[in-house]
Amino acid sequence: MSMTNITDTISIDSDSLVYRVATTSDCHSLAALINNSYGGELSRQGWVDRTHLFSAEGRRTNENTLFNMINSDTHVFLVFFGEDDQTLKGCISLEHKPEVKTAYIGMFAVRPDLQSRGYGKFILSAAENYAMNNWNVQYIELSVITHIPELISYYKRRGYTDTGQRQPYPAHAIPPEATLRDDLELCFLSKCLKKNEEKPI
Repeated sequence: MSMTNITDTISIDSDSLVYRVATTSDCHSLAALINNSYGGELSRQGWVDRTHLFSAEGRRTNENTLFNMINSDTHVFLVFFGEDDQTLKGCISLEHKPEVKTAYIGMFAVRPDLQSRGYGKFILSAAENYAMNNWNVQYIELSVITHIPELISYYKRRGYTDTGQRQPYPAHAIPPEATLRDDLELCFLSKCLKKNEEKPI
């Protein structure tokens, strides 16, 4: 697979990341990366542990969902590879909401055994720059499960602010039998990319 670098690379421990927009041919590898990052035994290798929230059988997404997102006019998936080994190491999705000049981040994943190396910071920054440069958005939004406070703190260190908005974790996002708690709740965070702007209501 040829690698088309969009804007930048990052070198970490002699390893460089390159990235591009995902295509439907990436669905299989993307599903494996996201599901292994969000739950199951492999996810324990990462610094964010969700195994107290979801069972090992839980799946964050599937190939059909990813196929539809990649084909959507409002979504973009960015995929990140090792420049030398061409191995998929991370991904992030962006949903464009032009009516509120906002991009919504989701499906943010770094391979669990490669976390805590700075890849996540680079991937998040790349997504923010993509949204600004291609969609001219003013805001980036995302949501985090309130039961993972260390992840909320991570985003706050990246400049995101807790909006105070909460809502129950969506039932359609994962089968009920895969959750270990019935009180899962999402916390919404926002980051202003352009100063002195008033967000549309």
